[in-house]
Amino acid sequence: MKSRKLLNKAAVLLRFRAIIGATACAGASALALAGGVTSAQATTRCTWGGTPANPTGTISFDPGLTQFPAPFALKFEATGVVEGGGPCHGQPVTFAGQADAGSSCTGGVGFEGRVIGRPGVAWLWGTGVLNVVRELDYDNNGNLVGADHAIVRPPKDDPTFSACNTPQGFTGKGARFSGEWDLLGSQSSGRRHAVNKRRHKGRHHHKAKHHH
Repeated sequence: MKSRKLLNKAAVLLRFRAIIGATACAGASALALAGGVTSAQATTRCTWGGTPANPTGTISFDPGLTQFPAPFALKFEATGVVEGGGPCHGQPVTFAGQADAGSSCTGGVGFEGRVIGRPGVAWLWGTGVLNVVRELDYDNNGNLVGADHAIVRPPKDDPTFSACNTPQGFTGKGARFSGEWDLLGSQSSGRRHAVNKRRHKGRHHHKAKHHH
């Protein structure tokens, strides 16, 4: 049973990679990973994991990230509370995925995986350089729906990320992150269209019933 679950998970991940392979270039051009979503495009901006002054998000690498390129993908997880209104109403959101093979502390990290708890966002793909991470967000169909960026604050007892130089590597223990999440306007307008359509249908049904 466990093997079947792992195979299904791998199949889903491969399918998503194929989808984003066709859309990542366009997405990067639209959002320019370095700059995120423009104010004209975004309808919702949420904080994720507190603020830079008070980061509360947690991260974990398993096994730890080192100065040497990882020979295989590392399990990665980031969890933080999103706030700011709309779909961000104080609920925890978790990115459960991986740091790609080849990732290292100073050479950069490639991220991909599932997003849990953020309405309309199912997958995440992006890169991290040093302690800054920028990512693109997709729905279940591979449509680009937003972007996020985060800053990781090192553990208080390891302000220079010296754990990267150890055999165990940097596991994320004690580190905190904060970030912002931008949701593209097309997603919100799509939801409004669906709601308006249901309301119109309801009014039409009411009028027809009243007529009879």
